Amino acid sequence: MISRPWWRRKDSAIAWTPTELQERYTEAVYGYVALRLGVGAEAEDATAETFVAAFTRLHACPTREKITENDDPMRAYLIGIARRKVADILRLRERRQETPLSETLTSDATQEHGVLAAEASARLTEILAALRPDYREVLLLKYVEGHSLAEIGRLLERSATQVGSLLQQAREAARREGRDYFED
Repeated sequence: MISRPWWRRKDSAIAWTPTELQERYTEAVYGYVALRLGVGAEAEDATAETFVAAFTRLHACPTREKITENDDPMRAYLIGIARRKVADILRLRERRQETPLSETLTSDATQEHGVLAAEASARLTEILAALRPDYREVLLLKYVEGHSLAEIGRLLERSATQVGSLLQQAREAARREGRDYFED
């Protein structure tokens, strides 16, 4: 008897094919990685590595049945892998003492609105960079990625209550750090 791949077996509890997984979650994973590393080849590589790692351990992935409207453990699982890939790249970048190329302004940015938006974005980046890593991480996961407290708790290996407390502390630290930005 020829054995079919485990994700195609009728009795499989996984119910994910690699293609389905990638189609559904690439945007979320790439979005997270690009926020941490910047848009470019490194972000694309980290996204691809995230899916390779997930594909090799599909048996450990959350099943579709566990996904609800407010809680997607598969997304949290993949973002957790992506966090580790980003950390690896940042450590390597530090060892090499590389700095990413700054993004060039487009012709639209020459208009006042574009310049102001670029300045605001740069200021927010400075504020986030000045925060403790766990504060930065929880703010990005909540407000940029849109994860629930429960999802963030799984990613950071903390309870939802602890995440809520950390989030409050992070917001306060960001307000203090960016007083000039937030008071305008």
